[in-house]
Amino acid sequence: MKLSTYEPDALQPGARSLSYAVFCWLNRHITVLRALGALLRRWPSVGGLFGMVARASAVKDVLTRTRSFSNTAHAANMVSGDYLIGMDPGPTYSADRDLVHARLAALDVPADSDAEAQRRIKDLSKPGAAEFDLIDDYLMWVVFHAMRPLFGDAIGAVVAGSATNAAQGDVDEGLQRQYMLEIRYVAGQLLAGNLATLDLRRRAESCGDALQARIDRVTGPIGAAWGVKSSSEDIERNAVGLAWISHPVTVQSGALVMQELLGRQKVYEQLRSRARALGESRVWTDPDFRKAVRNHVLELMRFRPIFPLLARDVPRDTEMETGARSNAGCPGGGKVSLLSIAALFDPSAVPQSGRFCPNRDWGSEDALRYLMFGYGYRQCPARDYAVDILTSALIGLLTLPRLQLARGEGKAIAYDGPLMLCMRMRIT
Repeated sequence: MKLSTYEPDALQPGARSLSYAVFCWLNRHITVLRALGALLRRWPSVGGLFGMVARASAVKDVLTRTRSFSNTAHAANMVSGDYLIGMDPGPTYSADRDLVHARLAALDVPADSDAEAQRRIKDLSKPGAAEFDLIDDYLMWVVFHAMRPLFGDAIGAVVAGSATNAAQGDVDEGLQRQYMLEIRYVAGQLLAGNLATLDLRRRAESCGDALQARIDRVTGPIGAAWGVKSSSEDIERNAVGLAWISHPVTVQSGALVMQELLGRQKVYEQLRSRARALGESRVWTDPDFRKAVRNHVLELMRFRPIFPLLARDVPRDTEMETGARSNAGCPGGGKVSLLSIAALFDPSAVPQSGRFCPNRDWGSEDALRYLMFGYGYRQCPARDYAVDILTSALIGLLTLPRLQLARGEGKAIAYDGPLMLCMRMRIT
């Protein structure tokens, strides 16, 4: 099997630009990746030659063999320092994971996400508000307010980058926006991977340095708010990680969910019709409707996941199941690529996988339904919180008059590589 062993800087500029352009194009044209995945599911031995797996059973096997297929493949893309997503299991990983679980327990979702969604929707419903940016005017604020409790009483210090300023009260929205843009570009490097152009990497490194400095100045207030006695280094590592991985990735997922939904007008109109029938207040409190919207969010994410491709390092010689008659050899020092998008559409694991079906019975494969959040022991600990936040955000959007992409002047969706920077919406 041929496995890539290059270092990012070993790529020639022309090869890097071409590879990066192809990568971004595939991320935006997810149906092409699905088609490629279908071919590799049909002929898994071909994928094995190039270190690629597409069948659900093979993808799950790689993700659950954490010693043979390492998460350190992400480390090169985490310009703001170490974090859970790039660690292998061990004492540091376990301690950090416990801390993250403790911080997630402080969240009050969906109450906080509902409240901010309602506030933003009220602003967007004012006379004259015919257009808005889904990301900058809505999603990033709903996610931000839902995740504020991650830092407890230290959230003002984190956003201001100063314990002194935070003592004067909550910081204004201008500083909040600056903070969210900073962590957006740090997360953009993770989305781009090691194929990112040097300019993109430099910008991510600059934002990563700024985020590190911001957190370093307020580790004291963060430690006090968390009630932990860890070293400042441990506090800084987890505070930085919680900042850049929790917010931007959820915002991007929300934009992808809405993009997919608007491409399914019949589904969109059915949900809007149910929202209108419930009325302005019951739409937020009806448990059956919330469950239905949550199921739609998961199904929309299946069709357009934020990470359709995953990579893993191979620290030592091993073999990889591909679904072919024989396993593929994996030499140490290389990488394997997982087509998670293909696994989510594997008909052997997902009944009628090509059909959009929010109420599908996943049976014994229910864990596979959440593959966009990882699998097994390495699954994102914030999985359910993120889905609940996106559910609140979508409920809010369903209460507005009919939405469509604002295709007037310029493109409605603007990208920065694989990162969706804006998504201009028109209320009709």
